Amino acid sequence: MKKINVLSILMLILMAMPLFVSCGSDDDNDDGARGSQLIAEASGTWMCIESVDIQQNNYQIENLMLGKEVTIKKDGTFTSTSPSFGKSGTFTVSGNSITAKSEVGTFVVTVTVSGEKMTWDGTASNGVRFHYVFKREY
Repeated sequence: MKKINVLSILMLILMAMPLFVSCGSDDDNDDGARGSQLIAEASGTWMCIESVDIQQNNYQIENLMLGKEVTIKKDGTFTSTSPSFGKSGTFTVSGNSITAKSEVGTFVVTVTVSGEKMTWDGTASNGVRFHYVFKREY
């Protein structure tokens, strides 16, 4: 149970961080630059190497996405081998946050790319929260 509470707090902190970025008049330009950089870093095919999904009743499912791939394209589209995420869809970027839409719903994800790893912390339109770690495939 502690793992869920710590993970929930971490996800809230990560999701709130963009709200505390500087408040200068050029924020829109900075946000666009961060979004463009994120698209450049995240474009490609990634395989999930770690996943935790937390249902609305705090029931935790581990490794649901393990081995699933997602391909992120610079044109604002994606494909996936996961039926729970959707086979294909579109996305928009604002800073380090991606809003993705597919045939199964909408997902809001805070994305961090570090070298060959990408981390997603987000929430699906059905209320499921998730934490996924991907490794770059190509």
